[in-house]
Amino acid sequence: MVPSLRLVVLVAATAPLWLLVAVAPVLLPVPVAVLAALAAASVGNFLRTPGRRALGFERTLPPRFSLDDEQEVGITVTVRGRRGASVEIRDHLPANLAAVSPFPLLTVQAFVPATAAYRVRPVSRGPARFTAVTLRLTQGIGLVQRQVRLPAASEGRVFPAFLGVHRFDLLAVADRREEAIRIPRTARGHGSDFESLRPYTAGDDLRRIDWKTTARRGFLVSRTFRVDRGQQLTILLDAGRFMAERLGTRTRFEHAVNAAVMLGAAAERRGDTVSVACFSNRIESFLPAVRGAGMMPRVLDALADVEPRNVESDYWHVFSRVLARLGKRCLIVLFCEVLDRAGSAGLVHSLARSARKHLILAVVLVDERTRAAADGVPMDLADGYRKAAASHVALERILALNEMRSRGILVLETTPERLSLDLVSRYLGIRKTTLL
Repeated sequence: MVPSLRLVVLVAATAPLWLLVAVAPVLLPVPVAVLAALAAASVGNFLRTPGRRALGFERTLPPRFSLDDEQEVGITVTVRGRRGASVEIRDHLPANLAAVSPFPLLTVQAFVPATAAYRVRPVSRGPARFTAVTLRLTQGIGLVQRQVRLPAASEGRVFPAFLGVHRFDLLAVADRREEAIRIPRTARGHGSDFESLRPYTAGDDLRRIDWKTTARRGFLVSRTFRVDRGQQLTILLDAGRFMAERLGTRTRFEHAVNAAVMLGAAAERRGDTVSVACFSNRIESFLPAVRGAGMMPRVLDALADVEPRNVESDYWHVFSRVLARLGKRCLIVLFCEVLDRAGSAGLVHSLARSARKHLILAVVLVDERTRAAADGVPMDLADGYRKAAASHVALERILALNEMRSRGILVLETTPERLSLDLVSRYLGIRKTTLL
């Protein structure tokens, strides 16, 4: 039982009566009778308010929560009793969801479901588990409220940001049309991608006959194939300790995950095959090569629950295992962090070996704080030391990246704000060339 503001005001209104009692004690029964009447009315009001057994609650979650994108959670409340009630709702949100709109106040009629919604914003990836909901019901004169906690388990998942991928879809489609106009190609060879069925003609390869369709139609039917014009894209994300550093409000790894989703969407529109792997000193998740309309949900699933770990990344082990599963020459996009030549020697060696067969694009993020400290004008001794340290870090990084370039590795160095756009543009630029 929770007293309402109305009851508090009525009880406070009896204060003058107690002042009269101080002057004339004979009037004591008057305030006592008023308080007793309020108590009786409150108990009666509480008993008439629907209880736990008369309440029904249902929560409706979106199919996928997208990181940092506001989405709606729907709720339905039902009162199974002779009387309805006004219902205040306090949903128990998981730690990775933040409410951005007030929880609704519903007026529910008896046996008539009432629906409403509130908006949430995901703040981190992973499972989003709702456990319970608290309802506060007011009925009749509203002197007291009945507060009820109901178990209402629901589970969703927060995926990397994907609601904005349509911008990169359009960019990829426009680029594909432009390429078709600029360099028309004639497909040669037998091909391996199924295209259509046609009646069998003399001279067709007997291995191309579709026997099931032939049995249904009563005449020989051949399968025709087209040459695969798509390319293979492999996305590798370093989930080691260096990627746990925060740049702005997100870690390096979080920025990389969001960019990988955008890159996957562009590759899907281009008709490329995509495989994804996250690794630290082990493979955290691996998605074999997929292509087609069902690709993006699988890419999101592969990236949804991976978090960076405080361990050194084992490039030699991971590259040997992942690249062994790749067949033909492909574009490998690696999200990583490079500090200096000594610290990145293992990474450069592994990439250089892979570059003999595949095209490698290493994506690294610029820390604007380090760049600002290196380029700034020191105002005191502390600023001078800070500038010297930042300049040394920047120089070592430049030397390491130049070493990678000299070994045949492409490098994209950009800021977190421009990462997705620069990466998709670079990918489309590579697709226009004959590097693959």
